[in-house]
Amino acid sequence: MRQITLTSEQEKLLEKLLNTGKYNIFQEAFARAFQLLEEEYDDIKLPSYFQGTESAKKLLKEKVKKYREEREKNKNKPIDPERARLSQELRELFDKTQAIPEIQEITEEEIAAEIEAYRRGE
Repeated sequence: MRQITLTSEQEKLLEKLLNTGKYNIFQEAFARAFQLLEEEYDDIKLPSYFQGTESAKKLLKEKVKKYREEREKNKNKPIDPERARLSQELRELFDKTQAIPEIQEITEEEIAAEIEAYRRGE
């Protein structure tokens, strides 16, 4: 069990919620707040530039949700030494690549434009 301390603004909001009669006790209001947080966490937001059919977006969201669940389930398991070595090699490669002066000057907008040109077949 944990104890929390509310700010005066949070306390006023809680009191306001209880006064509406929608919640009888503060635990009900907190339960609803946590439910909304959980729904928000589960709702996968795709980047605005992501294009695809609704079925493709749904499939991607399902895959991301499954990945998150697997990651959460395995977060305390020891890392495979081979995967750790490969991960370190990849990080080093990224660092070397980012050290090239021309690459450091590329903006997010230029990257997005390159991706769009690639998708158009240019």
